[in-house]
Amino acid sequence: MSPSLEILLHNKYPELLGEQEDGEYRPRVWGFEHHDGWNVIVDTLCQSIQHRIKHAPGLVLKVTQVKEKFGELRFYYSGGDDYIEGAVLFAELLSSRICEQCGQLGQKMKIKGWVITRCPIHTPE
Repeated sequence: MSPSLEILLHNKYPELLGEQEDGEYRPRVWGFEHHDGWNVIVDTLCQSIQHRIKHAPGLVLKVTQVKEKFGELRFYYSGGDDYIEGAVLFAELLSSRICEQCGQLGQKMKIKGWVITRCPIHTPE
């Protein structure tokens, strides 16, 4: 993901994606290992998780890694509850139908041994 989008996510969701050390913010997620097309999915998922945590006292969640694997989003975390687990599973499933490059409708395909999710415009030859 582009650095500018990563910075936006860290600024919007510091409780989920980072921690305070010596009064200074330190990102816990060291980069999002996917392309920009899934930014809306990740942003919406983080917003949903943050809302859930705000309205469920005592609920704690820490995001540890966000990446692409086998043409789908992988969102790794610790903590949470059944609601958050469902939201994460839905986001991961949705990513298998969204082009990782541009965010338009896409499909999973195997190219040169790699499984990717792309729209017709971003399908490699």
